Amino acid sequence: VVDYVRAKMKPLTPIQVECERLLIKLCDIRSVVFDIYGTLMISAAGDISLTNEVQSVSGMQEAFRILGGSEDRAKAEVAVQQYQIEIKRSQEEKRKRGVDFPEVEIREVWAALAEKFSLPGNDIEAAALAYECAANPCWEMPGAKTTIDLLQEKGLVLGIISNAQFYTPHVVEGTTGVVLRGGIIPEEMIIFSYEEGEGKPSRRLFEKLAVAAKKQGIQPEEILYVGNDFVKDIEPAQEVGFRAALFAGDARSLRTGSASLSEACATADVVLTELAQLREVLGL
Repeated sequence: VVDYVRAKMKPLTPIQVECERLLIKLCDIRSVVFDIYGTLMISAAGDISLTNEVQSVSGMQEAFRILGGSEDRAKAEVAVQQYQIEIKRSQEEKRKRGVDFPEVEIREVWAALAEKFSLPGNDIEAAALAYECAANPCWEMPGAKTTIDLLQEKGLVLGIISNAQFYTPHVVEGTTGVVLRGGIIPEEMIIFSYEEGEGKPSRRLFEKLAVAAKKQGIQPEEILYVGNDFVKDIEPAQEVGFRAALFAGDARSLRTGSASLSEACATADVVLTELAQLREVLGL
């Protein structure tokens, strides 16, 4: 699977943001927790939920081939629309059950899609991965692996809170070389939206990691969370007591919501324009 990702993904380069870095030294940090899309990985779409329409149709044709159907372009265009409908339907069902920020299990969406188009659907995971690689091209954010390796070497506990799907660890390993599952990041410190049934900016994801960190003797204020989205990353992280670094290293993925860039930067504890700047912030 990782080899497939490496074969399909092509290098991307960050687009510079007109933003001043803010590298305040934080001496009491014992854990660094990352977002993935737009932070550890350049995402051409900027986010897991935003994709290019032309690439999506191409990816759907490949997915249909894997699922035993035809690669007819017109049918693929209809299927892309149906795919979005299935996602919205699943999210709406969860909203009715009281989930404020519902996340889908993408394999369930693909199973429903295969049934809708009368496809055998014997390899749902391969089809979903093929579509993702086409619709949301990703690549390593410069310095991602070297920064992760440095933090681990210096004894900081690593973590992940990310909107993600089952294929995300494969995409991360294929593009950055960072092994998420079974690697240097403790399993209990990995919070994926699809496993929780809800996504960021849900505070529950951050609270769950805080509980896991406390079991290791790490308090919320000793955690630095690094993310590219002010609303989904910075605000919830600070609300549960984490320190928060706004990553402004790529114009594709920097999100400030209704806040201006200057307001977002002023609210964050730290503003990074490169991941390698964590060395200076943490005094490593």
